[in-house]
Amino acid sequence: MERASDRTGETRSPAERTPSFGHLLLVWLLVGPSLWSLGSAVADAIQAELPLSTMGAGLLFGTIVVVSFWTAGFQPSLRASFGYFVAELSIYLVLAVGVVTVFVPTFTPWVTIAVQLVSICLAATLVFTPVGANIRNWFRRHVRSLLKLPPQDRSVDHD
Repeated sequence: MERASDRTGETRSPAERTPSFGHLLLVWLLVGPSLWSLGSAVADAIQAELPLSTMGAGLLFGTIVVVSFWTAGFQPSLRASFGYFVAELSIYLVLAVGVVTVFVPTFTPWVTIAVQLVSICLAATLVFTPVGANIRNWFRRHVRSLLKLPPQDRSVDHD
């Protein structure tokens, strides 16, 4: 199975190609918090009687999702995981401010879940897919042309 970083053209060192527990742990620390907060919000919204606290349910949900993807062969690089972390936080903040100021004056539990789910899906698409790589490259070229910088040499491009 081809890895996500290989599909997006990202180069990885030989040490990073062999999956390790440390690599999984760092990916979980970068990707897991958004899933953890989504799981907590769902546990809060459904108000079911769980043998776990809301935080515990969120932690369990985030861990299961990350480990499931890891086991299925999706083992993103740390660079891509950090990109996801930054992208998801940024997208969530923009969506949250936009939703509160334009559509809903207060966040209900289900609005929180919807905003988190949309931000997770958008960030994952932008960081882990070839479509996202195309969008990032278009954005990079557009910003460089606005700033009147010369086009970037393809041999230096790391994405």
